[in-house]
Amino acid sequence: MQRRDIAQSIADALFEAEGAVDMALEKAALFIALTSSLRRDHDFSAVLGHDGVAAVARSVDTLGQTRTHLMAAHAALAAAAPEIGVRPATLHGTGVSKPERNGIVPTAEVPAPRIVA
Repeated sequence: MQRRDIAQSIADALFEAEGAVDMALEKAALFIALTSSLRRDHDFSAVLGHDGVAAVARSVDTLGQTRTHLMAAHAALAAAAPEIGVRPATLHGTGVSKPERNGIVPTAEVPAPRIVA
């Protein structure tokens, strides 16, 4: 396997992981929207199922942190690509161009989770 093929395999797996986290965020958000809508439409108490919906809401925060970590991994792998003789610009991505960084570099530094009442 050539270096470019190795790098492309890594990039493909990373793009797939990023897409899976985005899909999970979308599905969790849709779940919260559905349960909230059904609760209102059928005049159920907000107490009914609240613990479950709250748990899903917390998972959205965790998925957001996971996305941050994947972005940091993406940046680190892109920075490492030249070390094996590959330019990241030559790899096939998702077809979506990246915005200008404007000095922002993902660091995967997220605040520690805290318990809220």
